This record gives sequence, C-alpha cells and structure tokens, in this order.
Amino acid sequence: MDSYKESDPWNTSSNAWKKDDDPVVPTINSDSDFNRISSEFNTLNISASLEPNEEDTGFLPADDVVEESIWDDNRNTLGGGGIHRTSSIMTNETVADQNDAENSNSEETETDIYDWSNNIRRTYRPLAADIITIEEIPEREGLLFKHANYLVKHLIALPGTSPSEDRTVIRRYSDFLWLKEVLLKRYPFRMIPELPPKRIGSQSADQIFLKKRKIGLSRFINLVMKHPKLSNDDLVLTFLTVRTDLTSWRKQATYDTSNEFTDKKISQEFMKMWKKEFAEHWNQAASCIDTSMDLWYRITLLLERHEKRITQMVHERNFFETLVDNFGEITPKLYPVQQNSTILDINNNLSIIKKHLETTSNICTQETEEVSEKLSPKFKIFTDILLSLRSLFERYKIMAANNVVQLQSHVELNKEKLESMKGKPDVSGAEYDRIKKIIQKDRRSIIEQSNRAWLIRQCILEEFTIFQETQFLITRAFQDWAKLNSNYAGLKLNEWEKLVTSVMDMPITRE
Repeated sequence: MDSYKESDPWNTSSNAWKKDDDPVVPTINSDSDFNRISSEFNTLNISASLEPNEEDTGFLPADDVVEESIWDDNRNTLGGGGIHRTSSIMTNETVADQNDAENSNSEETETDIYDWSNNIRRTYRPLAADIITIEEIPEREGLLFKHANYLVKHLIALPGTSPSEDRTVIRRYSDFLWLKEVLLKRYPFRMIPELPPKRIGSQSADQIFLKKRKIGLSRFINLVMKHPKLSNDDLVLTFLTVRTDLTSWRKQATYDTSNEFTDKKISQEFMKMWKKEFAEHWNQAASCIDTSMDLWYRITLLLERHEKRITQMVHERNFFETLVDNFGEITPKLYPVQQNSTILDINNNLSIIKKHLETTSNICTQETEEVSEKLSPKFKIFTDILLSLRSLFERYKIMAANNVVQLQSHVELNKEKLESMKGKPDVSGAEYDRIKKIIQKDRRSIIEQSNRAWLIRQCILEEFTIFQETQFLITRAFQDWAKLNSNYAGLKLNEWEKLVTSVMDMPITRE
C-alpha cells in the first residue's frame, strides 16, 4: 500500500519540488513510522460524523470503515459499508465477473471525472471582458507621504448586491492590500492574484510607477472577479460596493475570516472519483512552474523592449524630420536657382520625405500606445496567473501539514497500555477510562485532519482544473501580437511604397 507521503501530491520530499536540472528519483518513504501505519487507520472513514459518541469506546464502529487508507490511490472501494475481503480462491467465472465490474466502475469513474472537470471549467472564463475599471483620482491625501486614491467602478450588476445607479467607490492601495490578506485567510488553497508592489521612497511621485500600479490593481481585481469562488465572496462584494471609507468600515464591522473548510466534510463522490494521475499532473506542474515563469517573463520583457525601441524610433524620426526640414532651407544657398531650378523640385520631394517621416512617426506612436494599453496587459495577465499558481504551491508546503502519523503512533501505544491493564486487579478504573478517552480524542483528531487533507486535495484540484482554461490566454496574447504587428507593418509598408513612388520622380539630371 502506498504511504501518505508517497501518494500525497504535494509532499515536499517528492519530485514536484526538485529543480528542472535535478535528477528525478522515485519518491520513497523510508520513515519507519509510516511503515507501521496500522490497519485501524487504514479503515478510517473520514466522511463519517465528526461528532463524538458518548458510548464510543475509543474505536470506530465496524460500519464506519473502508478497506484502504485514504492516501492509497490504488484502492477500489471508498464507501462506508464495512470491510470487504475477497477470497484468494476464485473461479474463472468469478474473475471474469470481477473484471467486468472493475471495467464498468472504471468507465463510470472516467465519466464522473469528465463531467466534474467540465462543470468546473465552465465556471471560469479568463478571456471574458473586464468588468472593473480603475482610475486614479488626481488629488492625493496625506501630509508627509501622499497616497493616491482610486475610483473603482463595476460595469455590471454584481451578484447578491442591490441595484444602484452609482457603481463607483473610492479605494486606496491599503484597501486592496486588506482585501488580498482577507482572501488568503479565507481561501489559502486557491489562486489568489498578486498585487503590484508598494511604493518605495520617491516612487510615490513617479508617474510611470503610479501608472503601472494602477494597471496592476486593475489586473488584480478583475482576476478576482473572474474566479468562480472569489467573485461571490461577501467581502469582495463589500469592497466593490460600500460607499464609505473602507478603513472606517473595517473598524466598525464584524466579519469572519475563517477558512472555507470550516464545518465542511469531504464527499464520498469526490473520494471515489480521485485518481493517482491527478497527483502526477500536479507534480509535473509544480516541477516546471519556475521555468515556465522565467520563460514567460523573458517573452514579456522582450515585448516591452520592442515597445521601447519603437518609442526610440519615434524620437529619431522626429529628429530626422527636423534635420530634413532644416536642410531644405539651406539647399537654395548651396545651389542657387539662377544656376539651375531643379533644386526646387528636389526640395519639394524633401517636403514629401518630411511628411513621410511625420506620418510614420505617428503610426509608431499609435503602435506603442496599443502595445502598452492592449497587447502588453494580455501577456502580463498570464504572468500574474502563473505567479498565483506558484504561490499556491508554496502555501501548500507551509500550511497543509498534519500530524496524523504521530497521532496514530500515540493511539497504538495507548491501545497496548489498555491491553496490558486487562485482568490486573490493581489497575485503577479511572486510569483505564482516561486512556480510553485519550484514544478517542486522538482518533477524532485523525479523522478531522484526514478530512481537512481531503478537502485541501479537492480544493487544489479545482484550482488546477480552473487553471487549465488559462491556456487560451496564451492563444489570445499571440493572436493579438501577430495581428498588431501585421496591421502596423502594413501601414508602414504602405507609407514606404508611396514614398518610393514619389522619390522616383526626383530629378537626377538637368534635362
């Protein structure tokens, strides 16, 4: 049977956390504690009621057990119908019937997985238009350190809110920071977008920094509103609709920040649907996330460098235009008209060249604006998504730990103590009852922690399934990149062709 560490898709000792250039080795659990997992833990039903039973002797009822450990991805049954053993002696007909049943169950599971995945993916539309706009309010508040206010507007009616003609609120960067912290507390195992960085020193007056931060805040809140779970969060809707100052509201209001797993139990349907391949897919994604981010960052960086080169080209063409204009004013002095009037024709064509430089400069300016405002954000939004996925992996390593194995060892030791007490008249009944209660408490804790582990597994699988839809952001980014370059290359080519036709008429002889 696979141990917990072996089958846990996010185990920090697994191949998922190795760098790309590290040799891949099988994940093997050498800890003797894991090898001593008893049949008692293997038969825990974590979907059973977590309420303590007053008559419980410290052991789970026979009807609330399953055949395999929840961490064994090769199990066949997960229902709470008791332990089902198969005889080692089976006829050919029995084997055939069993194979048919297994194939049937496998087909049903594949159908369940397909339907579940499709239903999850339909809830997320990363290519949908943004529904939140953000504009910086010019007036800045503060005595020593000025802070910017942002006008946040939702373009459509939000779920669970009262219709209102005025859909705008005023927020500060600190309000966005509060919202992110709240989301991390409530949804630690979901893809929470990153915020643009805080200002540093004189950056508060840097218009380029402020513009980038405004765009980053827009990406953050729109990613939140496109997420099927986060978009319906009551505090997210409060952030977008409460007209009063949010800092004052937070001081007066009482709101819950407990995580989404509170009082929630894993469903038998999900446990039956689970396949080991999911863990393998997660591990592959985790192992290449840093490389993926590095490659995409370089692609985006080259796009930005291309934008800067076009901007530099605009400056050069403007300078070129000025030089040609000045040169046209000098040529009649070099070539007096009395000597030959062809210089006038040449100057006329210099004016055409000047006009060409002005037109192509305007085209390049439009191109840089479109790259900056429309194309570059499509590449950066995918960077934000990759970063949120990587942060999810990192939070799992920190927050998803449990002490099930230690508790199980503790249960085994106390069970041995109970056995040793039986038949001894000098043993205190109170001591015997105390140990039974400790066993009961530990076993309940095992069930609760196992339930939480399964909920985390389901949550991250949902997020990874949602993430699959973001592949179309790659398509859209490169489609728009190709169309933009093709469009402006065509406009520039048209201007060059017109110029070639014109300069071909420039005189090259006095006749």
